[in-house]
Amino acid sequence: MAEDSINVEFQASDARSVKMLNQLYNYHLILNDIAVRLNEQIGSDEEITVPNEEDVKNLNSIFGKSVGTFTDITSSYENVNKYVENFFGNTKDFAQALVEELIQYNNGIADIADVGLEAYDEEKLNEWVNNMMEAVVQTNEAFNKLIGKK
Repeated sequence: MAEDSINVEFQASDARSVKMLNQLYNYHLILNDIAVRLNEQIGSDEEITVPNEEDVKNLNSIFGKSVGTFTDITSSYENVNKYVENFFGNTKDFAQALVEELIQYNNGIADIADVGLEAYDEEKLNEWVNNMMEAVVQTNEAFNKLIGKK
């Protein structure tokens, strides 16, 4: 195995739930990339340029795709809690963190879209961004536990 390869063994009751988990994780990876770059800019004296135009396109895409994935989850499992129950051990913890992160993301995006970003309360926006960054970290920690890195 190459040095940067990761072997992940998911414990799940069915393959369909793993496929959906992989879709959700792909959305997380995009959010993680944006969060890392934003955190680096906040921690330095650089001008904040995150999210840029490409990031905004990706954020919109994640919203649409994740709504579709959550629709599939609720069609197949009735609700996200029953979906998470299809996993076991560290996979279940990872699935729970991932689902919570993306629900928080989708709820925030929908809330912002209701009034528009320009009219959205700045304090509420900052709180949501901070909560999202924390959720991304929690998902990363759950993933590290899943792969035995922590």
